[in-house]
Amino acid sequence: MSVLLPIIAFILATTGAIYGMSPPDWRLRVLSVFWLVMLLLTSSTIATEWSRMTNLVLDDDDSHNGLPKEWDSRQAVCFHFPEGHAPEGFEDGRHHLDTSGRELFVDPLWNETGTCVGGFEGYETGLDLLGAAIDATGDSFAMRYTEFSFGIMIDSFGGINACDAEICSEDGTSGASWSLYHNGVVAMVGISDLALVEDSVLTWRIDTW
Repeated sequence: MSVLLPIIAFILATTGAIYGMSPPDWRLRVLSVFWLVMLLLTSSTIATEWSRMTNLVLDDDDSHNGLPKEWDSRQAVCFHFPEGHAPEGFEDGRHHLDTSGRELFVDPLWNETGTCVGGFEGYETGLDLLGAAIDATGDSFAMRYTEFSFGIMIDSFGGINACDAEICSEDGTSGASWSLYHNGVVAMVGISDLALVEDSVLTWRIDTW
């Protein structure tokens, strides 16, 4: 739900209360002061939300939810980090970079920090798309991985290891790992074997067990 709705509801409700409680001769003056104060307090939030509404896909059922509208039907890769563990420069919300690494928009209201790199076309395998996204960030999200016979397992992105960000027990009863999601669903195969579609959105986040 847009944050504009609670703001508007609060302003309308408070306006009504002030109107009813103020002496008739003072109503316009008191309301003018109230509206000015509210404008000063909420202008930044309103501007940010308006930018989100006009620039981003805001549809929970769309795999591109929260991504720039210009990436619709194109491919993207997102890297999400636990609070306090995003790479330097990416702690203030979710950044959106195009295929050249140019920053388009920072969404401070998104509930995860990190970045999404998108606008790609024509990639058929997950590993190739991931490599292109990392290259576009200037290696800010460089990956380290362990190679197995069945493919690779990600150890870290941007220097953030899963067990550095979350608690992992020595006996293996609890732990954390980088998980891959394809269009909002946990991928059933690793990044090495993942086949893409024209509007694939890959999301990496740290999951715990």
